[in-house]
Amino acid sequence: MLEVDLPDLTFPMVRLGAKETRWDLRCLLYRGGAAAKVNKVAGLIAGGDLGTPVLKRIQLVQRMHAEIASGLVGGGGKETARTKIYCLRRFFAWADDAGPVLSLDTVVYAFIHWTDYLLQRQRINGDLRERGVYQLAKSVAAVLDMVLERRISILVDTRIRKPRDDWVVHNTKASKHNLEKSFAFGHALADICDALTVEAIRGPLPVRIPLRTGKVIEEWSFLPRPEVDKPIEGDASRRRRAPISDQARGAWMADTSLRTRYPLVNLRIEAELLLFIAQTGLNRAQALTARVAHFHYTSHLDGYQVRRYKHRRQGEVEFEIYREYRALFERYLIWRSTMFPDDPCGLLFPFVRRSRAEDTPPSFTRVRTVCSKLGIAFVPPRALRKVRVNWLLRELQDPAVAAEMAQHARETLLRDYVEPNPQVAMLEISRFHSRADPNIAPPGPGRCVSPTPAALPGIPPQATRPDCVSPAGCLFCVHHRDVDSENHVWSLASFRYLKSLELARDRPSSGAKTSAVPHPAALAIDRLTAKLKFYEGSSKVRGLWVREALLRIEEGDYHPTWQGFIQLAEVRS
Repeated sequence: MLEVDLPDLTFPMVRLGAKETRWDLRCLLYRGGAAAKVNKVAGLIAGGDLGTPVLKRIQLVQRMHAEIASGLVGGGGKETARTKIYCLRRFFAWADDAGPVLSLDTVVYAFIHWTDYLLQRQRINGDLRERGVYQLAKSVAAVLDMVLERRISILVDTRIRKPRDDWVVHNTKASKHNLEKSFAFGHALADICDALTVEAIRGPLPVRIPLRTGKVIEEWSFLPRPEVDKPIEGDASRRRRAPISDQARGAWMADTSLRTRYPLVNLRIEAELLLFIAQTGLNRAQALTARVAHFHYTSHLDGYQVRRYKHRRQGEVEFEIYREYRALFERYLIWRSTMFPDDPCGLLFPFVRRSRAEDTPPSFTRVRTVCSKLGIAFVPPRALRKVRVNWLLRELQDPAVAAEMAQHARETLLRDYVEPNPQVAMLEISRFHSRADPNIAPPGPGRCVSPTPAALPGIPPQATRPDCVSPAGCLFCVHHRDVDSENHVWSLASFRYLKSLELARDRPSSGAKTSAVPHPAALAIDRLTAKLKFYEGSSKVRGLWVREALLRIEEGDYHPTWQGFIQLAEVRS
């Protein structure tokens, strides 16, 4: 067997839990290694089950390892690196099956063909989603771009593009529904924190969590329910946990230490962490690294600035909270000091770990389970921060101030966090029209946007000139606006009838050429008739408006604006 000195492809800078397998990219050097189970691949390599390493891959994998490691050393996220390694394993597993050679010279060709394979699974097989395909390709492309020192991403050479967010519906109903989901989620978190007191956690099992909706959840802290131990008649295929003896059950219930009650403790910490993120706007990484201190509060706006107490000088602001949250936060600090008396200056949210590293971010599994039981939607930390940012923006109506309170640049706030709100949009549109297109009551039907009269281009010289005095002049003014309403159509029909009375009363001189010089009233009637025809043909509803208005005129029911003038004209005629 050929002996090859392989480079060290591990990540010693990553802290792992007692039961976690260390990260190692050696699996990428062997055919079949990328598809093997993470906790089994080291044994397969040592036993020779994967054969010899592919020498052409060594330089490529070594550079991939260097780029990922440098990102971790430079402060990159652990989960981001984990995702990159997972996506690289998917890429290499495909190459092991499909057969293309992977090396520095051929990796671009192989990557493009792999993306075509992903698109086939998405569009033909249907076992991958568009966004999942994009995220897979994007993660691998990010590593390859650094390895190959590309200025333009390799992703542009493929047919994969960022999917559009067409599924996001921005309307009043959807916006209200999102807020309702967030409020329901927040109420559930508050109820969990209220129920999981020190006495309840150290008391008898199960712990009952009453919710304001009337539902009650029972938490057994990993102790099997009594009915689970009983055999299920007629259902031999149903999986059941191994029965537990009465002695073991009694010992578990009698032990109130963190060894048995840590699931309940972690459930409350998860709930408190989500409430803290929603209140302060800190991201998950900042909240997880925050440490307990002697906090003091300074009034600021409608809440408090929270600082660490430092002797003889004021400390820096750690975070800001709302006034109503202070009592809940101080209650949590008391609860934490009671549950963790030996760690008075440790992490603010000290999750009890059994197998994972201390710096591993929580996946909120226990809160997700509670939400599933309640039938409510789980709102992740990023979505909670979005809700807070959009609420601030709606309240303050100032992106700069909202960005400062959310600890973002203004551009980041508008690009990544702000979501369109129909109510805000309607308000802004109304304000814009009130400034740029103000409604001014004109002498004629409709509305006016400027008190300065200006004639339409190309109007006949006999038409009434706009002067902000004559109602007929409004019909030929550039600032005149029609109103999309049944009342306005009725006004137009009434005004046309008034002008017809004026035209009928006209008695031209015997020598005048009536055919060559139209009467101003006739021009106004033509203009009003054209408007009514437009309304009638534009939609069925507006057509009903026109027919109703004409019936009213036949019945002598005129618009109040023109009723007095019409009665005077009829008396004179």
